[in-house]
Amino acid sequence: MIAGERILRLFGSQGLAALMMLFLLILTFLGTLEQTEHGLYQVQKKYFESWFLIHHLGSVPIPLPGGLLCMIIFSVNLMVGGIIRLRVSRRNFGNFIIHVGIAVMMAAGLVKMVASDEGHLTLWENQQSSEYISHHKWELVVFETGQDAVVEYRIGENRWKNTNGTALVSAQPGTADRNPRGLPFGLELTGALTNCRPMPAGPRWQPDSPAVDGWALMKLDLEAENERNTPGLLVRMQPTADQDATAQQALLWGRQNYPWTFEVQDRTFAMVLRKVRHSMPFSIRLDNFEKVDHAGIATAKEFRSDVTQNSQGVDRQIRIEMNDPLRDQGLVLFQSSWGPSNAGAGDDLYSVFAVVRNPSDYWPLYSCIVIAVGMAIAFIQKFLNYSKRQARMTGKNTP
Repeated sequence: MIAGERILRLFGSQGLAALMMLFLLILTFLGTLEQTEHGLYQVQKKYFESWFLIHHLGSVPIPLPGGLLCMIIFSVNLMVGGIIRLRVSRRNFGNFIIHVGIAVMMAAGLVKMVASDEGHLTLWENQQSSEYISHHKWELVVFETGQDAVVEYRIGENRWKNTNGTALVSAQPGTADRNPRGLPFGLELTGALTNCRPMPAGPRWQPDSPAVDGWALMKLDLEAENERNTPGLLVRMQPTADQDATAQQALLWGRQNYPWTFEVQDRTFAMVLRKVRHSMPFSIRLDNFEKVDHAGIATAKEFRSDVTQNSQGVDRQIRIEMNDPLRDQGLVLFQSSWGPSNAGAGDDLYSVFAVVRNPSDYWPLYSCIVIAVGMAIAFIQKFLNYSKRQARMTGKNTP
């Protein structure tokens, strides 16, 4: 009991809370400085979505706790000190409600980081789609061609790439987890690069990947804007033991125009490296896009999209504007951009929607309501106590 009490006292102490806030302040300062060179996405992953990190001050490595670890400890501190160890009474009930609201807010941030995804949807007028494309995540997709219904077998980038861009997955033919859903071949994925471009192999440069048919992948420096980084890797297709076919290999690059195709037992398969595509529970058709320019110049003042949302066979006409998104079934579609930027009068335009899937979308609102209720209770209690004290003092001073 004594040891347990000491642990609760430690995790609920104000000193621990102050220490975590200091570390978060340091991480925010260092991340802001590094963002000028490495971009927002890389800095967010390194400083705020990590357990630990190494920050280099010149040539001196400095170990630091990551933002994820600090926030988890800070949340535990809040739960223990403000909720579990707090002896709830009428006098501090408002403070208890405030701590509950703050806990909901922090839980919303954790859920968003773990379970949410973001992407974009680009539509021309009269075009319809029920999926959006990820901003940052890539996948390797295999499918058989010539079929009435295309079935895609997807391999996420966590299977073939890690933070420094080296290969992680070695697919052995015939095994349950490496031979997806019974395809007649296995895959070996090697030489993954986070940012690269294909170049003819030659004596003037040392290839950063094995050469295939006279081509290899040249490693490039990471771009500050992560959307501009294009990965590549070497894929070796190895037929299973019961298939009379030869192994084949190819270089895949994220921006190549056509997929790699190969044959196994008179069946043709295709493989492509692309951004992850997420399905939506409804489809969106762009009916009309409207851009309003500033007077006298060709700069957009505002732009909006009239769309038709089809959900379970029911159509609904909606206008999406910059400050008025579409929210439905856990998805939020914002009016993000438009194009082409050099379009003239009467030219066709497309509309770009930023899509966010966040299960905790409304949690910050709920937490603010809870915090407001707690503050109102605490204020009313303070006001009533003050009124009682003033009344007693007035009564004592009355002859």
